[in-house]
Amino acid sequence: MINKGIVLKLENISLSYNNLTVFKNFNAEFHLNKINIILGSSGCGKTSLLNIISSKINKNDKAFVYQEPRLLNFFNSYKNIEYVLKNRIKDKNKRDEKIKLSLKMTGLINNIYSKPNELSGGMKQRLSIARALACDSSFILMDEPLQGQDIKRKKELLDIIKNIQLKTNKTLFYVTHDVSEAVMLGDYIYILSNKNNYTSIIFKTYIDNNDLNKKNNFISEFTDILINN
Repeated sequence: MINKGIVLKLENISLSYNNLTVFKNFNAEFHLNKINIILGSSGCGKTSLLNIISSKINKNDKAFVYQEPRLLNFFNSYKNIEYVLKNRIKDKNKRDEKIKLSLKMTGLINNIYSKPNELSGGMKQRLSIARALACDSSFILMDEPLQGQDIKRKKELLDIIKNIQLKTNKTLFYVTHDVSEAVMLGDYIYILSNKNNYTSIIFKTYIDNNDLNKKNNFISEFTDILINN
């Protein structure tokens, strides 16, 4: 039963590219201070939905994490974060505090002066997450942020993201096609399909993160849904 508190309601959303209909009278309700997972096969409209959600949020109250870290190679970790904070946090001491806290929460405080080419792929993505966290926005939007990470790095990053949400109570929207990622991380899962020539939510559920047996069942169930849709 999905009744934990609505953060964002989309009503009668329609979107087309040229002659391709992506959304047709699309409706959805998402949840405050939770991790909302948008799950679906490649090309089903997940990123388009994330963009629509983004358009409903004030630009100063959201931060992004993408597939690629999108770091500035000539800046160290501290400067990469400071670069995006200068216009958001004018007070230098407060900015410094936010930067160092975000680096601590992502396990990068010892790499505060390292440049991107001195970081591993997983550490680069942690820096990207730290940058989003430091913005102190209520919403973080993440588009396939663990794409290309090996299983060990993926588990580390999932734990970091989960810990950030629990400690900050932020609202996360997280796009993925990986069922295990979705189940390990999510509070609410929304499965998309474009089987009927436009994108719709074909399944949604709340996940109790303390029920490990049910999580294993969800992996099998969600996999079957994706295969058949």
